[in-house]
Amino acid sequence: MASCPKCGFDLTASGVCGVCGYGKRPEAPRKKPARRAGLALWLSLAGAAAVALGAVLLFAVPGPSGKGVNGSASLSSSAAQAAATDPAPAASSAPPPQAGAEGPEGAAAPSETAYDARGGPLDPPLDSKASYLQWMLTHTSEKEPYLSAKWERTQVALARGDITHRRVLMAFLLTPREHFVRRYNLPRAYADAAIPIGYGQTISGPHIVARMTDALDPQPDQKVLEIGTGSGYQSAFLSELSNYVYTIEIVKPLYEETDAIYTSLSGEYPMYRNIHRHHGDGYYGWTEHAPFDRIIVTAAIDHIPPDLLKQLAPGGVMIIPVGPPSGQVVLKITKVVEPDGTVRLEREDIYHGSAKKIFVPFTAEGGKIHSLSTDQGSEQ
Repeated sequence: MASCPKCGFDLTASGVCGVCGYGKRPEAPRKKPARRAGLALWLSLAGAAAVALGAVLLFAVPGPSGKGVNGSASLSSSAAQAAATDPAPAASSAPPPQAGAEGPEGAAAPSETAYDARGGPLDPPLDSKASYLQWMLTHTSEKEPYLSAKWERTQVALARGDITHRRVLMAFLLTPREHFVRRYNLPRAYADAAIPIGYGQTISGPHIVARMTDALDPQPDQKVLEIGTGSGYQSAFLSELSNYVYTIEIVKPLYEETDAIYTSLSGEYPMYRNIHRHHGDGYYGWTEHAPFDRIIVTAAIDHIPPDLLKQLAPGGVMIIPVGPPSGQVVLKITKVVEPDGTVRLEREDIYHGSAKKIFVPFTAEGGKIHSLSTDQGSEQ
């Protein structure tokens, strides 16, 4: 089998490289709404840039010293192949965002100016750290120290297998975590650790957010429910990938604080207008907007909430940390409905037995912790 003259991976029978895209016919430029400061000028050049950038999807992976060669090295084979061969977005019955649609409580309704994830995340160059920084500094208002830290953190996430999908990779690189860690945590914005954000809550470390999102793999027209809005970073990340993000927060002051952050950023980041926010107990889901194609739970619980299982669509996926306070297994639950109507759950540890994580507890109003001993009628 012939090898690609650009990256060395095998070519398909039609002479196309599945890693760097060598041999593909140039595609017509896709249209995207402006989303960052100074982006309108860039969009006029997007057709030529998209072809050029597609050929350099080789990302830096750190060596034993934690640094790549000249700030850039090749993706590992498995990560590169997975990142370059994402399946096409799944079809869904969900309609595209409509102008003037009435949104749920606390949410800015999707409008005709909101970001449409069906075009996929924007594509900053990945051939080197310098190219990425230059592109982001030109087309966004984000600052070099945070961009540099995000680039380095992404290299580690790829090396660990936390990110395997190209769309998730791009969304991770485009989501400004520094806007959500709270001002007093800015020096640690990209630290690989859970960081307190007040009210007894934390923002999870970037690697676990990346791995959970990668395992969820939401597609543009799929409805995604997040239980535990917290800092807002997870839903911001998801809004790069899906047009229909729903998030619930139990702690009202935290809900109001994060809602204000989304609102203040929605001019520069129009995808945040597609995040529907709600204050309430996520244990019972969000019935009015069910079913959901994807559900992600960001708080620890010792069982799977029955209402969330009911609201998960057939074939849907839920990511949830399950276990005692000492440590949880982060499960990927796939809901399979047999032809006779029988429901079967397929379970997978997204860390494959290599790690347990500790999340803040899944609480109800008044601070009560949801558990099998307190939630009557719960079932796994």
